[in-house]
Amino acid sequence: MTVPADGVDRLIHFVDERIAQLNLSKEEVARRGGPAPDTLAKIRGRRDQQTPMVGTLLRLDAALGWQPGSAAVTLLGGQPLSLTARSRAVSRPKKRALQPVSEREIMGRLVSQLHDEIARLEGDRDAVDARIRRLRGIYESFIAELTVDEDLAAEYSAADNPSSAAG
Repeated sequence: MTVPADGVDRLIHFVDERIAQLNLSKEEVARRGGPAPDTLAKIRGRRDQQTPMVGTLLRLDAALGWQPGSAAVTLLGGQPLSLTARSRAVSRPKKRALQPVSEREIMGRLVSQLHDEIARLEGDRDAVDARIRRLRGIYESFIAELTVDEDLAAEYSAADNPSSAAG
């Protein structure tokens, strides 16, 4: 399944993936401080793509073990980060509490992901350009094979019928 680029559908994709990864039910998510099952159903049912309330997004972060702000970043096209991923990435004493993700960190992640996506698309474009060049060469060869050279045809015609050429 392809991951939606952004919006509520993208958030739901990652929420469902995380719930499955943690082997949780919707009720267990609510018991862990997340939104109630009916709230999750309302989010899923949104076709107007309205953003869930900030409190709902933060409850999702807490219940799913994501860094605060991850659900919001996911709505914008980013990826959620687990609290354990951040604590492993930053060496610090275990006794110190984890800090919420700052606005600068969120912006940095989004800029980095945007840069990576542009680079990927440029690579795709280069591959398509190379394919087009190869196809254009085949096309030109094919057209050259099908094109009748009138001068050459007249020479062959004259060689096959010498009386009309002398006449």
